[in-house]
Amino acid sequence: MDPSMPKPAQESDVKIIAYDRFRPGVTLETIQPYIKEEVANVWRLWKAGIVRENYARADVNGVVIVFECHDLAEARRYVEDFPLSKAGLLEWDFVAVGAPLPLEFLFDHQVDVGEPLDRTVRGSTRAQA
Repeated sequence: MDPSMPKPAQESDVKIIAYDRFRPGVTLETIQPYIKEEVANVWRLWKAGIVRENYARADVNGVVIVFECHDLAEARRYVEDFPLSKAGLLEWDFVAVGAPLPLEFLFDHQVDVGEPLDRTVRGSTRAQA
């Protein structure tokens, strides 16, 4: 496998949604000396297939990171190794999620689950896709 490509997810892996916020008194200026190392660390984990998604929070200063890990403890270990975490500048919350139950299993066979799947906007190209 090409080492620059993310690792494939393992069947036993779960997704961990981790989101942070600055500790009281921390500002963008406070984190500036750490930011290059922080971003490089997340990028390495992305390339390793451990970080699957990464977003800036729209509500407060911080990020949302989606990890592919064996369990919550593994995601916590990665987060604790982040430069901003080591410096004590962030607080983290975690949500572990797995594959949903195949919902169609619960439907009566007479319930229409066919195309078009998105029926919220009739006539749009998205609804017809």
